[in-house]
Amino acid sequence: MRSTRTRNTRRMAVAAVATGLLAGGITAGTPDVFTTDKPTDMVSNAAAEQLHKQSRAKGQTCSTGALKIKNKKFVKTVYEWPDNPGAQDSIPGPGKRIFEYKIEISNKVSATFGMTYQQITAGLGFEVANTRTVTDRVEIELPEKAQYRVRAGMIYKQYTFDVFEERGFLNWYGDYLVCQSDLHPTWVKKGTATAQNPWMETYRRTKAPKRRAHQLPASTHRILEPTR
Repeated sequence: MRSTRTRNTRRMAVAAVATGLLAGGITAGTPDVFTTDKPTDMVSNAAAEQLHKQSRAKGQTCSTGALKIKNKKFVKTVYEWPDNPGAQDSIPGPGKRIFEYKIEISNKVSATFGMTYQQITAGLGFEVANTRTVTDRVEIELPEKAQYRVRAGMIYKQYTFDVFEERGFLNWYGDYLVCQSDLHPTWVKKGTATAQNPWMETYRRTKAPKRRAHQLPASTHRILEPTR
């Protein structure tokens, strides 16, 4: 009886192996397939491609994110005459008159090229993003007997400056690819911008044109006949 059970057990095992072979569940091959832990060709190719990408990326130039201002240069003075009611008035002459006004003064910059206003302010030495309102009064001389238009304005000093960025090289630190600064950094120009710095307030007076009586052209004149 014992030998019979053993033979039956062996038959069941052989049948199970045969079934697995037919179903494709067991792959036939050399004993090395089952005993080694070497990567498959697909894994090896992927690893080689990754190493190739890493070696190719390493050493390429990149931006470290560092920016600086160079070549600040004064260009010209710019006059601005606001057209709002508080910045102008109609005053009769002659004589000395008090001109009261209110104007808005703004520090301006045309472009930042990635820099903050604080960085540009530090690089130029004056504010580039500041707006304020000035209210004041001044005594002016109107020489003739006429109606004058008096205006308040602002004189700005305009500057140009260049923005440069630092270029580095890519390098691997473990699993991270970072942009590393060079021992002797290379700075590349990103662009040129302008900035205006308020300098002083100014005023001007102009005679208002005299008003003339309105007359129709002769060709449009006609006599109205009395109604009957």
